[in-house]
Amino acid sequence: MKSRLYILPALIFAILTVTVISCGNDRKKGVTDPESLPEEVRPVAIAIMSDSPAAFSAAVTYPIERPYPLRNIPDSAAMVDYYPVMVDDSLKKVVKESPDSLWNQAGWRGWTLDDGSWIWIDNGKVYAVNYLSKKEHEMLDSLRKEEISSLEPALRDGWIPVLCVVDTLEGNIFRIDSDSVADNRIYRLAGYRTGTDLSGAPSLILYGSLNLEGSMGNRFYHFTDSLGNNAEYTPDVVEDDSIPEIEVIHQGNPKRYKVKPTYWLDHIGKHRVIKQPSIDGKPHR
Repeated sequence: MKSRLYILPALIFAILTVTVISCGNDRKKGVTDPESLPEEVRPVAIAIMSDSPAAFSAAVTYPIERPYPLRNIPDSAAMVDYYPVMVDDSLKKVVKESPDSLWNQAGWRGWTLDDGSWIWIDNGKVYAVNYLSKKEHEMLDSLRKEEISSLEPALRDGWIPVLCVVDTLEGNIFRIDSDSVADNRIYRLAGYRTGTDLSGAPSLILYGSLNLEGSMGNRFYHFTDSLGNNAEYTPDVVEDDSIPEIEVIHQGNPKRYKVKPTYWLDHIGKHRVIKQPSIDGKPHR
């Protein structure tokens, strides 16, 4: 869900506009005049073209999701720190050189650049960044390898971390991994009871699939085994006050677990090599 938006301070906007226009009208260099861009896009484009972490962080609706196990960016303070990692030369170049004809309005989804693989904007603010910088790719690969290597050896080969959640009442931990096959991808749900060794065998393991439904592509995971046990999980909720649940039916007995996102490596106590913003916005070491 998109959070309530706020307007970029007029003074900062005016200063940045003058700065960018003064150095951005050189058509010979392929630099786009920000004044030619759609009004909703302009504050974001100016922030990136002027390479201002502060202006960009003010033109974002939080949180900004990054692919797990990269950490989401919860607020403007974290974005200022993370800006050099996410907004690299490739993203700056495409924003700087893209004419207004490459910015497209996609109905309720707002505005996007080119084919939608870069950024998404609504009411003048970025609400999604689909682009992954080279540094983020490196961090993502490193964290995935670190996380999978912490599992029981039998669960490692050929699997990629997808997400991790914790039961808000009892502290049980669930993780979902996928195999690396692009077509007909298989997903695996592993559950660990509170206080058990996370590097050991899980107390629950089921295999299944992911379905995307509706115009928003809401995710629906379904898992089962040969004994008739099964589980359902929908991480995307419609109502703001809803809490996602994992429903597990084991030996005919259903049980629901209210869960929230977490990071596996936080629970196994491994030393973190890569510094990233934490859930609460404070630097995670």
